[in-house]
Amino acid sequence: VLGTQSDLAAWVWLLPLALLLLVYPINTWADAPLFPTPRKALLGLRTLVRLDQNARVLDAGCGLGHGLRALRLAYPNAQFAGVAWSGSLYALCKLLCPWAAVQRGDMWAVDWAAYDMVYVFQRPDSMPRVVEKTRSMRPGTWLVSLDFEAVGVVPHAQLTAPNGKSIWLYRTPLRTAA
Repeated sequence: VLGTQSDLAAWVWLLPLALLLLVYPINTWADAPLFPTPRKALLGLRTLVRLDQNARVLDAGCGLGHGLRALRLAYPNAQFAGVAWSGSLYALCKLLCPWAAVQRGDMWAVDWAAYDMVYVFQRPDSMPRVVEKTRSMRPGTWLVSLDFEAVGVVPHAQLTAPNGKSIWLYRTPLRTAA
């Protein structure tokens, strides 16, 4: 590309960087990048976790709302909320998930105690922070993590999604491994 587009002005090469910063503001670089939750990945949750009608479910780091839509397939009667730091992802998620209360903000600043279930699709290196955040959750509520285990914590159950991804279920308060 560089060799064939040499007649482009130097500032043109800043456009991809500007687009990246629009989607991923610098303060989100420590969190997971945009990896969509597969549509039917979370259907198996309802066999292990029964939620009351109108249970409150949070997708912490909702991106474009793929996790919200997958959670809605599993729990159609729940009340859904999502939080995204990126303004562009927040706006698109609000459009794609009008039935969810999507807010723009820091997932780490949201009060997870208000929810019956919190869903995350993070990275292995941010999972210790997720575990720390669950300390504020009410006893008997659920943490669901797609793909990444909370190391040092005993899961309530582990499922394998139809696409082969692991789903880790934790009930609060979390139990640490011996």
